[in-house]
Amino acid sequence: MKILLLTSEFSPATGGIGTYAREIACAAVKLGAQVTVVAPDYARDSSTEDRALPFEVQRFRGGLHSMRELPSKIRLARKHVALENYDVVHAADWPFFIPVALSRGRTPARLLVTVHGTEINETQTRIKRTAIRAAGVFRSRTTIAANSRYTRDLFQQRFAIDPRRVKAIPLGVSEFWFGDRASRAAVRETYRLAPDDIVMTTVARLTRRKGHLMTLAALSSLPDSVRKRVIWLVVGPPGESEYVEEFRRLAQASDCDIRLLGPLPDREIRDIYGASDFFCLTGVPDPTGRVEGFGLVYLEAAAGCLPSVATAIGGVPDAVRANETGILVEPSVSAIAQAIADLAERHDMRASMAERALAHARALSWERCATETYQLFPRRKQNEQDERSSPEGLSRHEQMVPAAGH
Repeated sequence: MKILLLTSEFSPATGGIGTYAREIACAAVKLGAQVTVVAPDYARDSSTEDRALPFEVQRFRGGLHSMRELPSKIRLARKHVALENYDVVHAADWPFFIPVALSRGRTPARLLVTVHGTEINETQTRIKRTAIRAAGVFRSRTTIAANSRYTRDLFQQRFAIDPRRVKAIPLGVSEFWFGDRASRAAVRETYRLAPDDIVMTTVARLTRRKGHLMTLAALSSLPDSVRKRVIWLVVGPPGESEYVEEFRRLAQASDCDIRLLGPLPDREIRDIYGASDFFCLTGVPDPTGRVEGFGLVYLEAAAGCLPSVATAIGGVPDAVRANETGILVEPSVSAIAQAIADLAERHDMRASMAERALAHARALSWERCATETYQLFPRRKQNEQDERSSPEGLSRHEQMVPAAGH
């Protein structure tokens, strides 16, 4: 199978779309597909990094998407779909929906678009809906992959599409997060953590919709006997400056042990997961329309055997199974405080949820995601299917067996 994947976000830029594009392309190659990724160059030479990937990357001049770039993306898509006889043309994110739709006449390939959540609300303006309708983005030849049940349901609420063409396909977690990590004792020593400290870790951009302030309020409300034992490690780059300043000020004024570690390389984050006791990310509803379409970071933490405290918003319930791989609560201070206290005080609960969190993360692999998205099969299964579909519908063995009476 030949797949053309067009994305407006890719490495070296960091973000969920870029992770999705890279990981699903890698998984498709493992399953036997030939993949070409078309991605922006961010005004830098990424040829060395690109050659290390198991698929071809073709860069175009550009960076983070702007609507002014739509005409150039239309020309780009029309050019690339005609270069090869692709089986699938995949728009990995919203900026390539219209360009891929307007290229359908140049390819017999199956057209596929992935919706991630936020862009569904962002496309509800009159001008964008008109453009989507005029381009025929969601015509019958196009299938839609949603990254969670929540995203699927939100899409169906906003667009009148045959439900059979919209499939919820949860994201996967990279094998990297299951990899070797520094010892728990060594990492704890590096970060000045005592063996009996209860370590709660958050990995997310320090921005309002991620709910750090609500977590802080919940932690501050706990009794001394619990609060004094919990150390909160906050990992991630800063977001809105006024929000970051407010959080820093309140954290310093609180009677809590909070360590702001800033952005860290994935390898160090993986080590921190191994030295932590549970993960906590309590997103809150965002009035701007941004939503948590899935919540991949919960799975990455689960790969490090961490149960989660999470708020049941957006697609998070697909990443964190309530009372199995973590505690899902409403976005309120009291509910979050109780969940933190439960995991901090109950070692048996942490242990059982950690085991199930690891199993859940292993089940949601990127190969499973690629299999469902592209209708691919692992090589062994594909060979078996080829045998079954050989001439006259007989397997090789069946073709060698004489018919009765001969």
